Amino acid sequence: MPFYRLKTGIVHMKGSRLPSPCAARVLIDGKQQVCLAPSGYLCDGPPQRQGASTCDQPMCEAHARQIGPNRHLCPACYLNHREADPQRGLFTSIV
Repeated sequence: MPFYRLKTGIVHMKGSRLPSPCAARVLIDGKQQVCLAPSGYLCDGPPQRQGASTCDQPMCEAHARQIGPNRHLCPACYLNHREADPQRGLFTSIV
């Protein structure tokens, strides 16, 4: 039974087939908090814990970064992915 952050405030919903809330960190009223929007994606980045195949952090549509067909990254994995890109250079942002 997850908690979600909606436009009306934080809502507690009951049900067994509800998606996990988004785990991305956002600034709300100057404080860093968890997004808590209903998630629609899981991160396909490298695992954060031992024994996992992917990061699997739940993300809402606003925080999921698409890097390929049916492949999405959370903000932390996307930042690491961009820094590791060998093609990233001075003129990458222009193209």
